[in-house]
Amino acid sequence: MKAMLINAYGEDAKFEASEIGTPNAGAGQILVKIAASSVNTVGTMIRKMGKELPLSPDAPALLGMDFAGTVEKVGEGVENFNIGDEV
Repeated sequence: MKAMLINAYGEDAKFEASEIGTPNAGAGQILVKIAASSVNTVGTMIRKMGKELPLSPDAPALLGMDFAGTVEKVGEGVENFNIGDEV
């Protein structure tokens, strides 16, 4: 799948288009085909500060926790979402 990754942290860090593996919907999870996403304030802080923030992932990193899309897969135990639901 296509994703915008950050390969290094810092003030001038740039997002780069990349191909990554498609995740699976594990137990209690759903897989969403994202139609729109954004990087929020926390994402910009992670980009700038990197590992100085305890919640920062290792680089390369996929940032952006705000998104909208359609449920493609539903993991075991998920009851409130169905394939095709818009989220």
